[in-house]
Amino acid sequence: MSAPKTIGMREMDVESDRPLPGRPYGALPGCPFCQSLPASALEPGARFRFLTGSQAGRMGTVLSPLPPPYPQGEGRAQMDQDPPHWQQRLLSFDLAERLPIPEIPTWAPPIELREAAELDEVVVRFCEASFVAGEWTISRPWFYEIIRHIWRKRLPLSASELWKVLGAHGVPDRFERTLMELFQNGRDLLVHAVGRKPIRKKRVTPLRT
Repeated sequence: MSAPKTIGMREMDVESDRPLPGRPYGALPGCPFCQSLPASALEPGARFRFLTGSQAGRMGTVLSPLPPPYPQGEGRAQMDQDPPHWQQRLLSFDLAERLPIPEIPTWAPPIELREAAELDEVVVRFCEASFVAGEWTISRPWFYEIIRHIWRKRLPLSASELWKVLGAHGVPDRFERTLMELFQNGRDLLVHAVGRKPIRKKRVTPLRT
């Protein structure tokens, strides 16, 4: 199998000439987390919205990079609704998207923005672990991690809603039946053995803040 190559900022599989599964593939159908960039990478004056962490959903304007002794690459921003003397530190691991907010993809799960970002991270890791040397071999440990994450967070997602997220990140259609049965049976077993049923109130407009 040929090795991946880089075209711009997107990793491609040379043989298929398609983005690799996971974050590169998810950026195509409009995944906001796969299209995001570190908040600290935004230029002064940029309008943005946090996608991850306790600040998820908050909007603001980048002011300037932070001077030493702060780590190189960090910046500061003025968040909407904050007093002028309150400024937000921008860290390299804070993911953000530029404003205006893009249209929410039709496959987005019906959960809040912060929880969707956490789920996306696990899905991306599953894709990266399952697609090796140009071939798909399902990583059961990482799919079990998806099941565990959804169960632990008590997310009210159906198997079909999870599949839409997986498909948007490049998981081939031929795995749909196997993975969805595995998900349904795995979560049902956890609920039966330990409890923690999905919380219906967590079902909201996709990516709500």
